[in-house]
Amino acid sequence: MNPSRMEEQLLHAEISDLGLTALGALVREQCLHNARIDARLSRLEVRAALPPQAELETTQKQLTCSSCDGGEPKNTVLSPEEVDVSAHSSPADHRASPMCDYCFLFSSNCFSCPGCGREWYCSAACQRLRRRYHAPRCRQQHLPQTRFQTRAAH
Repeated sequence: MNPSRMEEQLLHAEISDLGLTALGALVREQCLHNARIDARLSRLEVRAALPPQAELETTQKQLTCSSCDGGEPKNTVLSPEEVDVSAHSSPADHRASPMCDYCFLFSSNCFSCPGCGREWYCSAACQRLRRRYHAPRCRQQHLPQTRFQTRAAH
C-alpha cells in the first residue's frame, strides 16, 4: 500500500473517531440537560400541587431592597405576608405610598428625585441604579403643551 493512501486512511479513521467522540459528548450533554429539566419539572409539579399558602410557607425567601444610608449598607426586608398583601391590594390603596421607579415596590418611605421631583425611589441604591436612565430627563423644564391656533379661512 502506498504511503499517501495509508495516510488518507489514518486521517479518515481519526476523523470518524473524532466524529463519534463529538457525537458522544453531544449525547452526554443532552442527557444531562434532560435530567436537569426533569428534576426542575418534578419540583414545579410538587409546587403546583401545594395550596398557595403552603407554597408561601415552604419558600422562606424574602424580598430585599438594598439601600445605603450613611455609607453603611442595610437591607429593607419584606416578609411573604407583606408581599402577598401588596400583591392583592388595589392600585387605589397606593395613593399615599408611591411606587419606586427602579424596583417597582410601593413604599411609604419613597422619596422623589431632588432634581425634578418626577421620579420616586425607595432607597439611595435604587436612585443610583436608575440615574443612568433618568439623568438625561432630569432637571429639564416641563414644557407646557402649546395650543396651536387655527388660522381663519379667508
